[in-house]
Amino acid sequence: MRNKFKKSIERAEKKLRITFTNKDLLLNSLTHTSYLAEKKEGLITNERLEFLGDSVLGVIITKELYDRFPDFTEGDLAKLRANIVNSETLAGVAKILDLGPEIIMGRGTVQSGGRSTVSILENVFEAIIGALFLDKGLPETKIFILNNFDEIINKKSKLKDYSDAKTAFQEKAVELIGKRPIYQIIEERGPFHDRIFVSQVKIDDKVYGTGEGKSKKKAEQQAALEAIKKLKAKNEK
Repeated sequence: MRNKFKKSIERAEKKLRITFTNKDLLLNSLTHTSYLAEKKEGLITNERLEFLGDSVLGVIITKELYDRFPDFTEGDLAKLRANIVNSETLAGVAKILDLGPEIIMGRGTVQSGGRSTVSILENVFEAIIGALFLDKGLPETKIFILNNFDEIINKKSKLKDYSDAKTAFQEKAVELIGKRPIYQIIEERGPFHDRIFVSQVKIDDKVYGTGEGKSKKKAEQQAALEAIKKLKAKNEK
């Protein structure tokens, strides 16, 4: 089975600048559940590796922030971490690495723009971290993560507001409009094991942002990010 996707594995290794000892781990990390739904072939989806990678990424980033910013309070560290380890940032790193073309997914998902979908790119990146952790161990995984996040950490830490998107939007909304935003899950789609949530954020009856993610929390964060951009653009006019 691996031979069928040999080119994808080789291209992914080149983009990641990593040579995996266990190529199957990398193959699994690139395999979206939609491919198995269509092909019924003997691959393993990236869901378990994504679960592992999410935890590994969180621990490494948390430790790095703890060491790098000794004057930050617990609350400041938590807000900064949330502004770094989120769907938009992870998908952004995946785009920079150009991982989209290497994702193994069903034809329908490809046609619907899956290779540039934030949630899919985020999941693949987390799965690759999980695969790397199993293949190379923690030290090399840490090097890979910090190589890709060092500039992001520096940039985010220098922002006047490095809070998470929901907190940032609420503060801006109260400041500029005088009211707190309300979040609502307006759609759930996909199978139970691969659920996608769609959130909408409103002030009064006006929609300021819509976002999606594999959890309600991630969907709300995406909606808040869109809302911040809209509110900022409106305020600059």
